[in-house]
Amino acid sequence: MIRAHIRINTPQEAVAFVQEMNTDGSVNKFVITDANGAYRANARSLLGVMYAMTDFNDEMYLVNETEDGKFPFAVDKYRV
Repeated sequence: MIRAHIRINTPQEAVAFVQEMNTDGSVNKFVITDANGAYRANARSLLGVMYAMTDFNDEMYLVNETEDGKFPFAVDKYRV
């Protein structure tokens, strides 16, 4: 599984991230996981991203469960 290490610091960034994930145009399923992959949140959900922001701290990873390793270009600005 290929994952992208990301960081979202503010509620405004969370809103922008969710908007970009939802305008991606793909049907891929994206989740945000913690470092161990034990906890996960829907990357297209504002509530899910806010949860990940507060609980995962600097250990947030974006995973594409549909097409392993493929991420929208908009994700690059959130990469660590």
